[in-house]
Amino acid sequence: MPFKIAYPALEGQEWKIITGSDPKNTPWSYHNGGSWPTLLWQELVNLPVGVLDCNSLLTSIFNNTFLPAYSGMHKDEYYEIAEKAIKLAERRISRDQWPEYYDTKRARFIGKQSRLFQTWSIAGYLVSKLLLANPSGAKMLVNEEDPELVNALISANPRRKRVRKAFRQPLIVYFM
Repeated sequence: MPFKIAYPALEGQEWKIITGSDPKNTPWSYHNGGSWPTLLWQELVNLPVGVLDCNSLLTSIFNNTFLPAYSGMHKDEYYEIAEKAIKLAERRISRDQWPEYYDTKRARFIGKQSRLFQTWSIAGYLVSKLLLANPSGAKMLVNEEDPELVNALISANPRRKRVRKAFRQPLIVYFM
């Protein structure tokens, strides 16, 4: 089902200090532990193609259960879980009219300020289906940073300085 945008949610004094008691970001809602259908495809991209070693920073909610990192899981087990998550999303998200996000710890309710018929929710589901059918498609979504391009963009703005050398970890590119 949809993935939490943050896990665990901020609660109590921590929530008050960090969000300024923002009513939109109450615990397990919106940016504070809300579940976002558009993030469904990212778990498929987080694994190198054909390799099952997930060091993902994202957490997932599937069948109302928090799943830890998938390291050590067999490829068939991972794809079975991914397939079930997509089938669950297929039934629920379309019935709920493609909401922006879900509230509560177990993503049971459409978000209190969620907009319906969100193209990014639909796109997240469609990309998930495509990646499950063809995992090598993830190569189109993950790229290495091009240091020459970064330096060219930074030098275009003389007030901005390059703080660090080339970032060598893969970056996820979002197409929305």
